Amino acid sequence: MNVLGALILLFLAASPVHGQDAVRISLFSLFKPETLQVRIGSGEGAALDASGLAGSGAIARGELIRIRLSGNRLNLVVVNSHGGIRQTATTDIARIEPEGPGTIELILPGKIKRAVRGVVSIDAGDAGRGPLRVLLTTDRESAVASVVAAATNRREPQALMAIAVAARTFMLSHSGRHSSEGFDFCDTTHCQFYRGEQDLSDGTASPTVANAVARTSGQVLSFEGRPVEGYYTAACGGLSATPAMVWGGGGGYPYRRIACRWCRQSRFSRWERSADARRILDSLSAFIESKLSSAAELIADFDEMSGFVQSITVLDGSKRVVLSADAFRRAIGLKLGWNTVLSPTFTVERRGPRFIFRGRGFGSQVGLCEEGAVAQAAAGRSYREILSFYYPGADVSELAHE
Repeated sequence: MNVLGALILLFLAASPVHGQDAVRISLFSLFKPETLQVRIGSGEGAALDASGLAGSGAIARGELIRIRLSGNRLNLVVVNSHGGIRQTATTDIARIEPEGPGTIELILPGKIKRAVRGVVSIDAGDAGRGPLRVLLTTDRESAVASVVAAATNRREPQALMAIAVAARTFMLSHSGRHSSEGFDFCDTTHCQFYRGEQDLSDGTASPTVANAVARTSGQVLSFEGRPVEGYYTAACGGLSATPAMVWGGGGGYPYRRIACRWCRQSRFSRWERSADARRILDSLSAFIESKLSSAAELIADFDEMSGFVQSITVLDGSKRVVLSADAFRRAIGLKLGWNTVLSPTFTVERRGPRFIFRGRGFGSQVGLCEEGAVAQAAAGRSYREILSFYYPGADVSELAHE
């Protein structure tokens, strides 16, 4: 890593995690954990704050914190670097803060781990009923860097700068999206895909992303003086959608459909997926809370010109359920993953024991097209030109700091 890259990363790591620049992100949203392990990722140590903890709350590198949900409380064990138990406690909440710009590694045993930058708190979840609620408080710019790194593995600087502005704008325009649950954003594509420091660990990619975030620091898309709803998508498939088409309603910015020639070479320009019919119907059964038989049919109501699906009707004997395309994709995605029905522009066909989905685009198809942004950047267009293409009439403005 060159000196400039190291300085930029240090700047992002040293940003504050409090006040107006802080965001709260719920981690492991889809895993519903009941156990968690925590250790120092980078740096020399961390401070552990938990009621009932005997002795010092200082956690050294090489030590491990084991947390298990027990009823409506947490059982907490600190294991030293030799594997011996150093401390135990039963507590309602545990708070872990790294020293300086260090990171914390969070592990769901046998499932997944994340390295994160910021302050982590763990409690027994909604009304103390579990599963564990793992919340990260981090500064906005560090979160933007992680989101941008997770969004694409392409390293066109101007494209990354455009995505950084869109991601930051989304955070501003959707602040407190999950406030009723005690945080701002989840870590899934419902908000923005957040994987902590994982995608920033690449020695080549990390300074490129950090540089893109630092060069656009504080910049957001605005319309009539207010941040727009900064939606973006992996690939629009040649024609974007509007928020009203996908989710209903509208916002302050007048989104319109954008014809995008830039993503024609994308692997998502046209796609086909095959899925077991029983698994699809079981996913829908769980979503609508009503068992569907193996004979159930799926009928798409779509715009013939563009292929955009307005709704899916599920027919099963006398049972008839109508789902929006977004709800249908969410029902499938939560159970089978988001790589089954890639976008709201698709057809569905029953072929024996399988459903065949064909479509174009990947993601919501709303706002900036990441594949298109990369192609535009490769053609020499600046990040401001890219943003202007996908958000016509919007301005790139600087956030006011108090």
